[in-house]
Amino acid sequence: MRHQAHSHFRVRRRWKIAGAALCIGAVVAALCISSCSMPGPVSKPEQIAALQRASIESSPDAPILSYLHAGNSSDPCIIYIHGTPGSADAWADFLTDPVPGFEAIAVDRLGFGHSRDRKGKRTGVDSFEAQARAIAPLLVERDCHWPILVGHSLGGPIAARLAAMYPDRVRALVIVAGSLDPAEEKPGIGQEIATTDLVRFFLPQTLDNSMGELAAAKQQTELLAPELAKVTCPVIVIHGTTDELVPYENAAYAERMMTNARSLSVITLQNQGHFVPWERPDTIRQAIEKLRSAP
Repeated sequence: MRHQAHSHFRVRRRWKIAGAALCIGAVVAALCISSCSMPGPVSKPEQIAALQRASIESSPDAPILSYLHAGNSSDPCIIYIHGTPGSADAWADFLTDPVPGFEAIAVDRLGFGHSRDRKGKRTGVDSFEAQARAIAPLLVERDCHWPILVGHSLGGPIAARLAAMYPDRVRALVIVAGSLDPAEEKPGIGQEIATTDLVRFFLPQTLDNSMGELAAAKQQTELLAPELAKVTCPVIVIHGTTDELVPYENAAYAERMMTNARSLSVITLQNQGHFVPWERPDTIRQAIEKLRSAP
């Protein structure tokens, strides 16, 4: 009887382990499929491969930030900041066809693309402030103009953090479907499972870094909240009403919190989801044109 009980226990334990493994596998597969099925740029791979790449670092011991750039390097620049997961390639259409009169720069945020730490690893960085500091060396004045920042999704609050940290070095700010409001950081059951240490252990590095950012997003947006009043440049917020990943309520939050912005306008896109850069790129280009007169 004792042997049978132990045998039964071992069988149940194996089934539990197998079930857990299947659940983890399903979550990992779903994350990989969803990240691969997101819309993306229409630029051809050979066009993206032909873009110029460079790197920069904020100090000798800081991570190395990689970025793509196109256009005339003597022109004022637009810095594009991707969400999570992502890379500079997400903004390829804005580099293969830059907004006239600007150099286009798209960064690989720390933990993504070609950016690396000093040991050559793609180490994840959850802090908005640390992400912003890595981009800061690109804030260079040209022809009497500082850069315009454009951030999508999680790139939105990082762009806002950068504008708050260096208010005299940012010409204007465009936040596209940006996740700013801590109250709207309400992860569903899928995200709660995906951001656990057990599931993250099985994820590819890029997705693991992304899950780390998502797990830290509520805390990071809370830290960002008191800094938003330091943004003094003109701001345009672009957000879709049917965004299921970053709720439209974030747009109203930006209006409430960026009280010292020189101007702030919200462009509401009816029946538009989260992927504005690829589905409504003209809206972003038009917003940049509106900001062209900003000093």
